[in-house]
Amino acid sequence: MSQIRKNSLKATTWIYTGFLIGAVNTYFLTHKSWFSTDENGLTRAMLEIGLLVSAFSTLGVTAVINKFFPYYKDNVENRQNDLLAIALIISLTGFLVCAGGIYAMEDLIVKKFGTNSRLLVEYFYWILPLGFFMMLYGILESYSYGFHKGVTATLLKETFVRLYTTVIILLKIFDQISFKQFIMLFSFQYGLIAVTLIILLAKDKQLWLSFRVSRVTRKFRKKMLAMLAFTFLVIIVNVLRSSIDGLVLAAKQNLTKVGIFGLAAYMVSVLQAPFRSIVAVTIPLLSRAWKDKNYTEIQRVYQRSSINLLSFSLFVFFLIWLNYAHAIEFFNINPVYMEGRWVFFILGIVTIIEMGTGVNGQIIGTSTYWRFELWTSLLLTALIIPLSYTLTVRYGIFGPAFANLISFSVYNFIRYIFLLKKFNMQPFTGKTIEVLIIAGLSYTLTYFIFRQAGHLVSLLGASVVYTLLFGSLMIWRKISPDVEPVMATASARLGIRLRKEPPANS
Repeated sequence: MSQIRKNSLKATTWIYTGFLIGAVNTYFLTHKSWFSTDENGLTRAMLEIGLLVSAFSTLGVTAVINKFFPYYKDNVENRQNDLLAIALIISLTGFLVCAGGIYAMEDLIVKKFGTNSRLLVEYFYWILPLGFFMMLYGILESYSYGFHKGVTATLLKETFVRLYTTVIILLKIFDQISFKQFIMLFSFQYGLIAVTLIILLAKDKQLWLSFRVSRVTRKFRKKMLAMLAFTFLVIIVNVLRSSIDGLVLAAKQNLTKVGIFGLAAYMVSVLQAPFRSIVAVTIPLLSRAWKDKNYTEIQRVYQRSSINLLSFSLFVFFLIWLNYAHAIEFFNINPVYMEGRWVFFILGIVTIIEMGTGVNGQIIGTSTYWRFELWTSLLLTALIIPLSYTLTVRYGIFGPAFANLISFSVYNFIRYIFLLKKFNMQPFTGKTIEVLIIAGLSYTLTYFIFRQAGHLVSLLGASVVYTLLFGSLMIWRKISPDVEPVMATASARLGIRLRKEPPANS
């Protein structure tokens, strides 16, 4: 677990650095003086549709890379590794088909979005380069995981992309570029990090494009094709269920509602940062553990990921909830975004459920039962799409949030039961109950201390007090076995000695 802890800590550091930069970007985009609510909503809608284009284009090949990379690495010479070439050929073919389909559906797109979201129709075709480079980077990212470059890939996607966005936002604010030029540059953000990752892989002599079919491909081609077909559906339904909220709001409401929902969703994504870093580190380790039939290691990863992710998500959720309204008023954000406060609350509960069940999807997805991930994802989509549409029509911006709460509760319960029944694995321990109590108690005490305070006092004071309460109780109760090693590493780098080591036995 030390490798997971070390690398996931590095990845989490870069992710939160990226979120800090992203928070600045969000402030610029939501400030009432610089971008309209429709313009902010457009950026959110473009990212969500770009993810759909990327998912359709990859045809599920990233999952094949994650699953089979260890077999190529162990059984063929580096220059004979044709896995990346296969992935690129498949995905480029998929992108051309996807782009053609979008062109053929132009009239339908105008009909669905032209009334309430005209700005989206005007700039719709700039989604294609955005989706293409998302696709390319996704393939390179999965490929780099095989060389344990998850931290580097995370740095590029979570930090560099946001720095690039900061630059073009500032260019727009200071009238150096028009909004159209801003959107054009916005569409190429993933192109920058894709080229960077290519250069880094080539520099380390880890980038090979072999178009000669290797013996590993010949041996596993049937399994790879089967996995490709099944995981394509998994990826599509996963991306579709994450994008459906913005699409329904854009069609049935307007881009302003997309922007409000997007702000709440961005705040929720802060809770998910550790999950993304742990996934980047654990996928190759889980693939190796399944290959070696190391079930003890898989169970350990399952429980450790659960308690760590649950602790992070609870801490950040209550920290944001304490400050959500105060931050909007203090930072002069357009007051229309206050409508998203309870959207954040509902989506935050969804994320806590997701984080609390650990890396169950990655465990199933890297096992021989990866098809089960397809069926549960199909069930999730079958629930969330009609629920999101129906509830959005009835409850407006809160509809997608309720749809997520219902659908993901069912989804994670099924995956929990599957791993429990099939492998006798489950993520929870007595510490799970303890961390729930710690989070609730820390929030309640902090809320009553600062409930009458002004905006600045509450933002600073409540944050400090809540953090001290939560952190102290976590350490006292030894909630996570990873806390002490992390603190020891951090203190050593700072030159601090937490406690005197016992003398060695002579």
